Amino acid sequence: MTRVYEIPFHPGDDLRWPVRVDGVIVDRFPSRYEALRSALNQAASDGGDASIGIEGADGVWRPFGSDAKRPSLVPALPAGRHLSLVR
Repeated sequence: MTRVYEIPFHPGDDLRWPVRVDGVIVDRFPSRYEALRSALNQAASDGGDASIGIEGADGVWRPFGSDAKRPSLVPALPAGRHLSLVR
């Protein structure tokens, strides 16, 4: 059975990005990058029977692949949420 890891575009209400497996939240991370890294590691350990879905800025879910890129225009977060950059 194929496991599907999902990473949404916006963080949850707690301002952390959830990683969902088949629609159930299995973990939360302080950044989308960390959520994606965790999903990649978990999918790799599952073997060839896993896929990763990423929600785009336009709200469309797409399969994650090596051609993934940052959108040129990032929409504003919903009211009450903010994004902080860390270098």
